[in-house]
Amino acid sequence: MYEEVCSEARKYSQECLDLLKGDYKIVGATNYHDLSKYILDLAIFEAKSFQEYLVGKAKQFPKDQALKKCANQFLKSTVALFESSLSKLDTNPLSSRNDAQTASGGADNCDRAIQNEKPSFDPLPIRTHNNEMFLLSVTSSLSINHLT
Repeated sequence: MYEEVCSEARKYSQECLDLLKGDYKIVGATNYHDLSKYILDLAIFEAKSFQEYLVGKAKQFPKDQALKKCANQFLKSTVALFESSLSKLDTNPLSSRNDAQTASGGADNCDRAIQNEKPSFDPLPIRTHNNEMFLLSVTSSLSINHLT
């Protein structure tokens, strides 16, 4: 079932498969409701982990304003929107899907802020995590779309 959702992600289908196939709950999902829940669970876990990483990085580079915004503002909104999407999944799938779609905005803003600042550290790990947030946003919204 997750493979079908990944195929709907078109040009991101291989990245989607690589990201989701490691979670046994996602791989074993038998309906779109459960699949959506499991993808959102993964998205929340990954977004919180990424935010913690950014908080640590911001402490390491205290003069970097982009890192501070990423940790304290942009990723905070991504986490909140994934959590909101999960909370609405049972009662309002359309609103849940909208929140899942919007969740990638924080990661996108973080990515742009880091690029605009020319950091004194290697930004590739942050870019990789931001891309993962985008992909989790896309795949969760595609899965939830099957419920609307």
